[in-house]
Amino acid sequence: MDRDPTTLVRPPGGSRPDVVVSGTGAVSAAGLGTAALWRAVTERRVLTGPVTRFDLSGYPARRGAEVPPDAVAGLDALVPAHRCLAARYLAAAALEALRDAGVPARSRRHRLGVFVGTVMATRPLLDRGIGAGRLAVPAGGGWARPDDLLAPLRAVLTVTGPAVLLAPGCAAGNSAIAAGSRAVAAGEVDVAVCAGVSELSLEILAMFTSLRALADDTVRPFDVDRRGTIPGEGAAVLVLEPGERVRARGRRPLARVLACAAAADAHNPTRPHPDGAGLVATVRGCLDRAGLTADDVDWVSAHGTGTPASDGIEARALARALPGRRRPVVSSVKGQLGHPEGAAAALEAVLAVRALTEDFVPGNVTLRKPDPACDGIDLVEPAGRRTPVRTVLSPAFGFGGGVSTVLLGRCDDAAS
Repeated sequence: MDRDPTTLVRPPGGSRPDVVVSGTGAVSAAGLGTAALWRAVTERRVLTGPVTRFDLSGYPARRGAEVPPDAVAGLDALVPAHRCLAARYLAAAALEALRDAGVPARSRRHRLGVFVGTVMATRPLLDRGIGAGRLAVPAGGGWARPDDLLAPLRAVLTVTGPAVLLAPGCAAGNSAIAAGSRAVAAGEVDVAVCAGVSELSLEILAMFTSLRALADDTVRPFDVDRRGTIPGEGAAVLVLEPGERVRARGRRPLARVLACAAAADAHNPTRPHPDGAGLVATVRGCLDRAGLTADDVDWVSAHGTGTPASDGIEARALARALPGRRRPVVSSVKGQLGHPEGAAAALEAVLAVRALTEDFVPGNVTLRKPDPACDGIDLVEPAGRRTPVRTVLSPAFGFGGGVSTVLLGRCDDAAS
């Protein structure tokens, strides 16, 4: 098989490559593309609204952050038809990210691996069967077959490396980035397509309703009047490669993956440990691995779901894990995007990359009155901040106490 001249062949025991982000892609409540997502966030648009895809008339909270109908229709020109919307979101975001990276989607000249995180992205297929008044399971049990999620992706790109599907709850996107980063660093793949994906599901809405965790108006992370979260959907992809491979084809990396860390406090099925033990461990782990201190972190892109319990725990844990000369600078985009579950951490990672390249920290757009319990952190004002951004810490929580945190850094000419 012919090899791409930028493919790296490393001897056993050789030095590990610098892992960088070479491209990004997104499908979100802002529409198709990373540019649409960044524009919506920086324009301070709140993208949650009444759910139109299915009937929620019997539910007390009826809002979501849906991918707009025109964006769903726009998928037809990009990716094959498929019964699972999430699978199409994933394929479209991957194609954009590979184009952004300058990596051919159809090539056997490099080892391309796929690392996808989700919660239960094919579940809406079963919801539709139940909604029809019968348990209409698709032929072959596609709703429960994980590989079904990857079918459109395989149709539009050539996977010559591993295809890994992870389901660690809402930490899914960060877990996928960590898995892909390890594969690149170990020389197992030349290109890692790392993704998080989710599709709005009636079952998810029912679950959050039963937990009394849904807001009926707006998600307000870290606000004293926060009442809960609002589910969202979409997909986001980061293409990871060795830095020297990207530079060998005359391109500049968008960001560096400085460190990844994961932990599980196993405290409660739905709530993090009251001391934020898992989050503290992953933040400290990332800083230790990157050789950085708390003062080196310019922005924390918080999990910030807007739920009464979680936000306070996260704020206190961040203050404890980042004891520097100044309070940690913190904001959450879930006030605008809702909580896209399996796609959340990946979408936030895409925004972190843009923050590094644009020197802009998105604000807490829906914040009106900060909760005094969050005094240990510096909550970014709704308008955001124009400031140098060299490092971004992005934590994500999953049910069961799982935490996955990613630390990203800027790629400067002198350092890259």
